[in-house]
Amino acid sequence: MTTKIYELFEYATRNKLRFMSVKGELTLEQLWDVPLRSRDDFNLNAVAKVANMAKEAIEVSYVETTKTEANVRLETALEVVKYIIDVKLADEALAKKRAENKIEKEKLLAILAEKQDGKLSALSEAELKKRIAALGD
Repeated sequence: MTTKIYELFEYATRNKLRFMSVKGELTLEQLWDVPLRSRDDFNLNAVAKVANMAKEAIEVSYVETTKTEANVRLETALEVVKYIIDVKLADEALAKKRAENKIEKEKLLAILAEKQDGKLSALSEAELKKRIAALGD
């Protein structure tokens, strides 16, 4: 885990950040169980939108450059949700690639079996009898 991510999660856990959803407040741990997409509004995209709206609602001062605690909390909450979304998207892409690889491997194995069967059918009757006898019972 990179230092920035570590600091993000350390802040979130030390400050007991909560994340608003249509099912109420969620803990950091519960965010990992929220789906990326869903038919209802209980998904990470909706949680990120709420976090972003809350961050945007804080009045910005163009004179005061020091961030308030509220700013830090809201920015961190949004960054945590975005990180979890990124991880879940990467997991999803990996699972899709593995599924595609499995399908291709099955096809290649089927083609290999056909080729091997073709080689066996090309053997003469005498060669086939010899191989059968070598196999025994």
